[in-house]
Amino acid sequence: MLTMNEKDKNEMLEAILNENEAYQCKLWAVIMAGADTYALIGGLSTLTGGAAAALGALSNAYCYLGVTEQHLNMVIVNSVNVSKIENRLSLPLSSITKAEVKGGLLPGRKVVMLHFGKEKMKISLMNNAIGSDIQGQKENVEMFCQIVSKLG
Repeated sequence: MLTMNEKDKNEMLEAILNENEAYQCKLWAVIMAGADTYALIGGLSTLTGGAAAALGALSNAYCYLGVTEQHLNMVIVNSVNVSKIENRLSLPLSSITKAEVKGGLLPGRKVVMLHFGKEKMKISLMNNAIGSDIQGQKENVEMFCQIVSKLG
């Protein structure tokens, strides 16, 4: 069984990194999705020059997140075959109008709500990466939460 992993995380995020930018943090996450989130992802990908999201049935979507000084980069992977990319987004941090960070119901879990005007995206972050070789997940979750909590 394929799992989220360090090699894919780095390769997939590096492929959409803008020239002259560097990541402040890289992590894996779950986009907690409903119809509005899928519409948002599709709409944002169209706005940012990416292909429209073809994410299929409404369910949670696994992704790798990377944050630079100016962008939130997301690589959404297939929930069954996590080595298969479903969509790539590079969103300007300036497009985030509000961000809320809350502790999740489980220890070691955070829920981040990103607002893009009237649209919003809910992201679940876990401090650990059980069954994978992802490194520094806990530290990167903390860094991600610090960065986005200063936006909007």
